[in-house]
Amino acid sequence: MSTLPDPDDPIGPDGSRAGPDETRLRARAFLDAQFSVLLVVCLLVAAAGGGLVYTTHVDPGTETQTRTVSSWNVETEYVHSAEVTEPSPVFSIGDELTNRETYFASVAPELDVAAQTTYTADSAESVDVTLESTLVVRNVGGEESGTVYWEQREAVDSTTATDVGPGETVSAPFTLNSTAIDERVATIEEELGASPGETETFVVTDVEVAGTLNGENVTYTRSVQFGISHEGATYTVSDPGVQSDGDEQQVTETVERTYGPLRGVGGPLTLLVGLLGVAGLGYARYEGLIGIDEAEREYLSFRDDRSEFDEWITRVRLPPEAHDRPEAYADGLRDLVDFAIDNDTGVVEDPNTGAFHAVSGEFVYTYRPPLAPGFGGGAGRAPGPDRSGGDGRETAGSDANEDGFDGDESGDDEADAGLFTSSLFGDGSDATESSESGTASDEEPDDGSERDEGPAPDGRE
Repeated sequence: MSTLPDPDDPIGPDGSRAGPDETRLRARAFLDAQFSVLLVVCLLVAAAGGGLVYTTHVDPGTETQTRTVSSWNVETEYVHSAEVTEPSPVFSIGDELTNRETYFASVAPELDVAAQTTYTADSAESVDVTLESTLVVRNVGGEESGTVYWEQREAVDSTTATDVGPGETVSAPFTLNSTAIDERVATIEEELGASPGETETFVVTDVEVAGTLNGENVTYTRSVQFGISHEGATYTVSDPGVQSDGDEQQVTETVERTYGPLRGVGGPLTLLVGLLGVAGLGYARYEGLIGIDEAEREYLSFRDDRSEFDEWITRVRLPPEAHDRPEAYADGLRDLVDFAIDNDTGVVEDPNTGAFHAVSGEFVYTYRPPLAPGFGGGAGRAPGPDRSGGDGRETAGSDANEDGFDGDESGDDEADAGLFTSSLFGDGSDATESSESGTASDEEPDDGSERDEGPAPDGRE
């Protein structure tokens, strides 16, 4: 048997299955239906691109910026060391213990401390630096109460340096004897007879930097604290590390607004895309490259219905006898399928002609789909079987080779035809009777006169 064609291929006037690019046809239909919307979108894109180009390259506008033109900074820190003055198994007399957290009171009871201050600036004039260090011994309550039960202060150093330049270091050294401080605390507590809180010992250094920095008169002050606590044979220091403060001189100015490369390039590209879209749509409409005619629209509608109702359609080659019944025509495939569903029958697609049929009662209901646009004949319907009688009407054919039946396939096709006619047309009696009636009528004279049959066999008239 021959291979059935693909049902999705449209049928040409010569019975071949070929067609245009349906995707392109649908694209044309979409562009035609959405032409106004697409045109507005392209205009908006072009307008947005034009706005970006104008605000980026033509008139970017201005903005206010604050920038730092100069700055100055002051740093204060403590350096400390203790010299070994008593012999020991691990240290020699004269050894210097530097910047430790804990020192041994028995071998190095005196701690040498120096408060050091330096500053940086872009320019400086008449800068004086003053460092005043005070030893504070006091007894205070808990951290929450903050009560000071007693306090004793003693100035340990006061240093002033004049005309100090940027980067120069001013040092204010002093010495703390941990053993002497511990004895002082013990004497005070003994005289008071009680010690209700916790005893603290620390040195507070007041730093002052005054002068002209970066063209402005500046007076900078700050207090830095260096702690020391005696714990029997050792004493521990609390070094705050480098304490830094500074200031910046800033100016506010109005400058031209600048944008990044994305906006600088994206604006012209957006404008170009919008203009090309408008020009392309206009050219396509002017040249008739978009839009579809009624025949193409009808063809697309048929293709949609064919896809939607595919499960209701069976592909069968129809024998010539199938068209002996009276034939009615449906306006659309959807109408034919609805009719078939309502009448509990199937829809058959004849692969030879592309026509669709449904059989109900004495009639064959047929829908002939539109030709695929692009065939030479233009708009039209898929061809039906060649059944033109003498009066030009379509009649049932009787040629065995008609509708694709050939000698080589006659056996298989006749079997298929038999199955089809048996299932859709009953036992074939109607077709047989019609054939016999046609034969009988052919034997009757056309002028209606009685035929002279001659004498009867038995000699009777």
